[in-house]
Amino acid sequence: MSTLYKWGAGRDPDHPVITDAYDEYLVTEDGEEIIDAAAGAAVVNLGHSPDGVDEVMAEQASRVGYTSTSYFTSPPVDSLSEKLAAMAPGSLNTTFLSNSGSEAVESAIKLARDYHVARGEPEREAVIGRWQGYHGATLGALSASGNTGRRTTYKPYLQDWPKIGPAYPYRWEYSGSPEEQAEAAAGELETLIKQEGPETVAAFIAEPVSGSSIPVAHPHPRYYQEVRRICDEYGVLFIADEVMVGFGRTGTMFASEHFDVVPDMLTLGKGMSAGFAPISATMIRDELLESLEDADHSFYHGHTFSGNPIATAVADHVVDQYTPELLANARARGEQLVDGLAPLRDSSIVGDIRQLGLMVGVEFVADLETGEPFDPDLGVYKQLFERAFEEGVYTYPGGGSVDGHRGDHLMLAPPLTLGEAVADEISRTVVDVVSEVERDLE
Repeated sequence: MSTLYKWGAGRDPDHPVITDAYDEYLVTEDGEEIIDAAAGAAVVNLGHSPDGVDEVMAEQASRVGYTSTSYFTSPPVDSLSEKLAAMAPGSLNTTFLSNSGSEAVESAIKLARDYHVARGEPEREAVIGRWQGYHGATLGALSASGNTGRRTTYKPYLQDWPKIGPAYPYRWEYSGSPEEQAEAAAGELETLIKQEGPETVAAFIAEPVSGSSIPVAHPHPRYYQEVRRICDEYGVLFIADEVMVGFGRTGTMFASEHFDVVPDMLTLGKGMSAGFAPISATMIRDELLESLEDADHSFYHGHTFSGNPIATAVADHVVDQYTPELLANARARGEQLVDGLAPLRDSSIVGDIRQLGLMVGVEFVADLETGEPFDPDLGVYKQLFERAFEEGVYTYPGGGSVDGHRGDHLMLAPPLTLGEAVADEISRTVVDVVSEVERDLE
């Protein structure tokens, strides 16, 4: 018997066996404690084993564990949907529940198609994405993604949807103020829509703040304000993918709030259940669904476990924990982390340090003046990750941020409950291992 693990880890890799976890710590079968500076995969926003979730899960399991939402509902479904509608901006008042971030994005893509068909514009089918963006592993979500490493093998199966450049101010070549650069970068979308033909474009999808592909890259608010204008002008739906950056990760409930825009659809996951159950959501503006209803056009889509009572009961409890106090802690600990990383600003291999809320991205370069990335064969991000792990700190590493192949970075995205002492330990460890790798690369 064997298990095939995700993202190329293969069959039965030599992973540490985690038997317990609490607060910011993972505990191995040998009793070793590892600081989880990545919150799993930016999932465990409330820390490990918080009080109350186990009781909610057990109580719901003792009452009803499954219903098909094709024909039934349950109290947690309606309660969760009501809370999400109250939390989301604008008229994002309707929730479609699914099980993963990829499924939430697939749902948004399909709903965009339904919307245009219902309005008598069936030729609108293209979903514009951004290079280096990542929206999920399923084929529709991957078609909209620009993460080269994850796309290459499956390219023959993917839709040939167009892409614009990423919202990546560190590597923009536009001149002027941050606001002028942002407006110019957003102009790529308008140009591409015109080139493709507005009548063929269904939607534009973007992470308001970039996740693991280009950690924490985000533009001046003018960028998304211009995106909103362009989408409105050309009848294109704007899908904001907040699977990773929603639920307080960037210091506000939703990352879109930083830019003062309301998307047509908002995809959510990860922190929605804080890792205790597989659940995600697609939030939809009233106007979209009214168009379907006016045309008597059904959204014929779903999943076996959509709206599972146990998962929704857990999420219903978890979203209540995203209090103003928790978000304030996320902002404070994020600032503390980046302050602790200050010595890296003098490093010869650190090109950029980005932070928003409790999310920090550190980008490594071979040449500070030109921003030239390292040769991927050096595996710089792997060296950094492995050394930090040896020191008992689990980070979120990645490569390919520059062009899909080159580019090394680490992301720090610990639980939003992070304490001051552990934040200091994370910063100290990262500074130390970067200094070690820097010396080895000289």
